[in-house]
Amino acid sequence: MKLKMTKIIFILIGIVMFIWFLLPVIYKGIINIGNITGLLFSVVLIGYGLYFKLINKIIVHIWKGTWGKIVLTMITVTTICVIVLSAVFSYFMYQSSYKKTTKPTTIVVLGCRVYGTSPSLMLEERLKAAYEYLNANPELNCVVSGGKGYNEDISEAMCMYTYLVEKGIDGNRIYMEDKSTSTRENLLFSKKIIEDNHLPSAITIITNEFHQYRAKLIADNLSMEAYAISGQTAWWLFPTYYVRELFGIIYQFIF
Repeated sequence: MKLKMTKIIFILIGIVMFIWFLLPVIYKGIINIGNITGLLFSVVLIGYGLYFKLINKIIVHIWKGTWGKIVLTMITVTTICVIVLSAVFSYFMYQSSYKKTTKPTTIVVLGCRVYGTSPSLMLEERLKAAYEYLNANPELNCVVSGGKGYNEDISEAMCMYTYLVEKGIDGNRIYMEDKSTSTRENLLFSKKIIEDNHLPSAITIITNEFHQYRAKLIADNLSMEAYAISGQTAWWLFPTYYVRELFGIIYQFIF
């Protein structure tokens, strides 16, 4: 009975995860390293649940050999390291997403995908947060940062500028940075605009909550004092972009 329940738990968790990571593909055609990793891991869980006894027998058999012990130990250690690193990065991501300040700052809205001339859901989440913050703090100025990517009719900066102005934000408060192609360039090029226009050097980064930690790492590297206001990511998109961001953080530390 206990064995059967264990199998069912693995299968159910795998199915739920598979569906969750598949939703962005179904609704928006989003395929990236985040949901590919999630889908593969889900299949592993489902497969393990379906062939629980057989896989455990194979593991026991492999363990009997010297090389088998070495390989399985390496797999186990790697898995533990991945879990620990994910937990540590998740903590820092959570902490970074709520680092607000009351001091005067320049708002920097980080760009994201534009469909034609319209913001993607992810970008709209950032813009909603930007609008609310700009509306509540009329003395602050803003840099919208993002170049024109593949299959985008206008730059991300222009899309953000148009959105905020149509919502009622004074266009004179908004500076466009429309050359960047990465988070690092977002902040580096925005820093130049801030310096050239004598805006407050401390910045409030507006992006999705999972992205704030890596943005803060880059800001620190560029000697920028950074705070955070986060857009709320849709529940069905969060796992895909969360896993993708973990890879991004690892890349940031390595390179």
